Amino acid sequence: MATRSPRKTSTRRKTRSTRAASAKSASSTRATSAKKSSAAPAVPSIPAGQRVWLLELPWGGLGGGMPPRVTYFKSLTAHAYVGTALPSALEPYASKPYSYLRWREDELNGSTGPGATAAPMTLRPEQRADVDAIATAAERGFRQVHLANDVGTGKTLVAVAAAKAIATMRGARTILVTVDRPARITIPSWRRTTAALNSTDGGDDGLRWIIMSSDSLGKLMARNGRPRLKVDVAVIDEAHQFRHDSKRTSYMRRLTRMDGPHEKSPFVLTITATPGHHPGEWGYMSSLYAQVHGDPPTQWADFGRAMADRGVPLEPSYGKWTWSAEAKESLQTQQAAIRDVRDILLRHDPPLMLTRSAPWGPPPFDVDLVELTADQWRAYELEWGDFQREMQLARTGNNVARGLAALVRLRQKASMIRVEHTVAAAKAELARGFQVLIATEMVSTAAHPVAEMLEADGIPVARIYGSNPEAEAERMRFQRGEAPVVVFNTPTAINLQAGEQFADGSFATATPRRGFFHQARYSGLLAEQTMGRAHRNHQVCSWSLLI
Repeated sequence: MATRSPRKTSTRRKTRSTRAASAKSASSTRATSAKKSSAAPAVPSIPAGQRVWLLELPWGGLGGGMPPRVTYFKSLTAHAYVGTALPSALEPYASKPYSYLRWREDELNGSTGPGATAAPMTLRPEQRADVDAIATAAERGFRQVHLANDVGTGKTLVAVAAAKAIATMRGARTILVTVDRPARITIPSWRRTTAALNSTDGGDDGLRWIIMSSDSLGKLMARNGRPRLKVDVAVIDEAHQFRHDSKRTSYMRRLTRMDGPHEKSPFVLTITATPGHHPGEWGYMSSLYAQVHGDPPTQWADFGRAMADRGVPLEPSYGKWTWSAEAKESLQTQQAAIRDVRDILLRHDPPLMLTRSAPWGPPPFDVDLVELTADQWRAYELEWGDFQREMQLARTGNNVARGLAALVRLRQKASMIRVEHTVAAAKAELARGFQVLIATEMVSTAAHPVAEMLEADGIPVARIYGSNPEAEAERMRFQRGEAPVVVFNTPTAINLQAGEQFADGSFATATPRRGFFHQARYSGLLAEQTMGRAHRNHQVCSWSLLI
């Protein structure tokens, strides 16, 4: 009887195994292809006669889950609804006018959605003069102007009017506005001002505004690091945010093409009354200084180096630029250097920096001494002794972190000791007919205990600190007088003044404001900005530092 060859049998087995593997691979490939073909599209499909709405829904949906016909699109990082009309339940989550989400929505629909509305606002004569000066610089080919008018002089109104004038002059279309925190307050404020001027002079004029927080600029960058859109005019509010190298500074420089040729750059209007602690922190104006000196922008990218090379007393320190050792010993030397660098732009023809003083003068400021009780003094002295020991150990061991921890701990303890005194000062001013602002820096050892002690005495308090999602609602409680006291740690970009005009044409209370620093700010820039929250637009607010 014939027998099979073992080799042939092995070969047949291998062949069957190979065929099975091939079949499995083909099946896997077909399954993968099927998955790919059935995957959700990158953007919504919009049938004729319908449109898409991009939504800012909370993660996890609305209570009972995701609403019908709402889909999340990863490429848009947003939910979308497609239909003939947006259901009323989804209206609170619709994209806001002048937001980046609305810009993406308009791109998908091929048409613009409804803009914002607000009671009209008009410019004062000095504001109109500033707009004309900015437009003149743009008309003569300069790439930037810096608006450094005093806090509270109405720079937002000037900026919106100037941006519209320049865009119209250049036939531009896209205007980017970057704002500081808290975005839940600053973005609505800019939206209101933009809508108010559009109401005054006849609509958007075909312009597309994008108002967003500087922390969100990464959304405008593609994966290759290039901007997703072409910016024609950029308004950089609270420009001192960009005085140090950071990711958002890098995004801002790329979006405004700061290292590109002068003639191909968008027009940039930077805004802040507090440009920096020294000229080395004015890097967000590097391209403008390069243009004035007739240099390529890249030559001024390291702004501190460019300033030092031209005789400004600066030196590098831990990756930043700071005053030289000689300048640190002489306030006169520092002031002279700031004046020389500023005057390059201020005295240029046309002026490339505007520094209008507030007609109502600087905020009245004083120091109020707090007399501690014997127990409070004893507690403070103990903390002061601990602080001295920790600082000595930190210096001996060259331990910066230990020194900072000791400093924070002392400030926390001292802040807690002073809470009842701040509350007493606030209550006294309320009795005199003021609405009171209490500025803090820390939350758990300052803002919280001050607010809680006031409320325990039956005094309503508006809280604008931490990550409060109701920050704008809290601001309005104070502005409408529903809460006579506001405790806040936001130094910039919010309005707490008497008589503020709202979008609906109504006004904040005319009750005069009175401010207290419960905690001192280390930065003079932030202290000045903080006082400007209520001392603005012809409304005077006196401030005291409690020590």
